[in-house]
Amino acid sequence: MRQPPRTAIHLTALIDIVFLLLIYFLLTSSFVEQEGIPISVPEIKTTGLYSENIPVVLIDQGGQFFLEKKPVSDEELSSLLRAHLALSADKSVAIKADKRVAYERVVQALDIAKETGAEVLNLAVEKKPEPPPQR
Repeated sequence: MRQPPRTAIHLTALIDIVFLLLIYFLLTSSFVEQEGIPISVPEIKTTGLYSENIPVVLIDQGGQFFLEKKPVSDEELSSLLRAHLALSADKSVAIKADKRVAYERVVQALDIAKETGAEVLNLAVEKKPEPPPQR
């Protein structure tokens, strides 16, 4: 009696394609450095990344709010954030405050963002440089 032929799935081509896609996405991904308003953010040991497509509220040393590099009042910030979040799918806001700004001002920015419909709030920080290894 004859045995039916065995079918084999060759994964080599699939693995090659997945590997090429991985390399493509690694090479084409970009990390955006936002510039414009000079602020010095606090440093911590671990950081996370936030999407570059979300609105970023900057708070300078004097406590002035900026949105899209333009100075705004508290009321303007609220209305502009509401407009941004109405068009956004992920409802995220990043807050980047100078480390010398009053804590109360950062909390006000958090409150305004939350009141306007933000579901995810990101606080921007800088990663502390790693100390050199001891020998």
